[in-house]
Amino acid sequence: MGLVTIPSVLYSGSIAVLKLFDVPELLQLDYGTSLVLTIMVIGALGASYAILGGLRAVAVSDTLNGVGLLIVGVAVPWLGLRALGEGSVGAGLNIVLTTETHKLNAIGGPTDPTPFATLFTGMVFANLFYWCTNQYVIQRTLAARSLAEGQKGVLLSGFFKVLVPLLMMIPGVVAYHLYGPELQSIDLAYPQLVRDVLPVYATGFFLAVLLGAVLSSFNSLINSASTLFCIDVYQPLVGRAVSDAEMVRVAKRVGLVMTGFSLLVAPLLQFAAEGLWQVIRIFTGFYNIPMIAIVIIGLFTRQVPAVAAKVVIVFHIIAYGTFQFVLKDLLPVHFLHLYAILFVVEVAMMLAIGAWRPRREETAIKQTAEVDLTPGPTLNPAR
Repeated sequence: MGLVTIPSVLYSGSIAVLKLFDVPELLQLDYGTSLVLTIMVIGALGASYAILGGLRAVAVSDTLNGVGLLIVGVAVPWLGLRALGEGSVGAGLNIVLTTETHKLNAIGGPTDPTPFATLFTGMVFANLFYWCTNQYVIQRTLAARSLAEGQKGVLLSGFFKVLVPLLMMIPGVVAYHLYGPELQSIDLAYPQLVRDVLPVYATGFFLAVLLGAVLSSFNSLINSASTLFCIDVYQPLVGRAVSDAEMVRVAKRVGLVMTGFSLLVAPLLQFAAEGLWQVIRIFTGFYNIPMIAIVIIGLFTRQVPAVAAKVVIVFHIIAYGTFQFVLKDLLPVHFLHLYAILFVVEVAMMLAIGAWRPRREETAIKQTAEVDLTPGPTLNPAR
């Protein structure tokens, strides 16, 4: 997560600021230098906020930024359609529905970056990982003051997820109609559209929301990466009880290291020919599938030993890297199909290891009284 997603967040936020405010023209610098400078500034701000503020600062910032993002997210497709229709939203919508309609074809073709068939194979497990086990996402629910509050947050997030076609895909289609092949990168479509359709008086508000969203995502990722390192790596490695103060010190140092790495990698993402999102999905493949496989095995069986998970992680990194980067031309399997194949293989491996050498002592799941686990009044699980 720290090696892939954090640099991606830095890069995507920086190109948006760069394009919206024409930083190269403003500072009389070339595009590459302007991008690096913007990444450095945003990275420094985000790291300071994450390392000094902690998870409470993340929770507060997420709430405020969420409201602003919703306002801007609804305004951009509306303003984009109006610009496309030369003042008429209806005319713009008619152009989208009647011209270049292949852009509305959700099935697409076999050469598309995401072939339709992958929605039923690897995409299933990729989404299960991201929305159900990714610490960066679920930390909000884990930090809820009670189970009922966490359930409400999950349901509200699910509702907003349904709005993604309106908030993200419609602006992309509108940008295609307005600019065609003129954009030097598909990653610049949304920032260019915002710059062209947003009223001048709203740019300050959008900058605040944009930077807030970038900083929120960045500091959330730094917190998540630091937490995972301290709990899953540092504490077992030292082999002794670790005080909260020591954990905080280590987490801050890890956050600084992650920030430094991200500042070095983020500028390189401008050279990704397939676009930022595709790069993220390809490289998260090194860890997402074994994680969701391990979680599912842990949910449904208690006899699989911990060594099975370790074997699967090592196997996956080697197998995925080999098929995706070494044998890609010889065995041209789409990486999302590869997700599904490896998921099945890894689940079978863990079950086989569990049958061969079952866990001797069953792990008991203990509930804590520190968090109220009473479900919400309308959210009781089925009996």
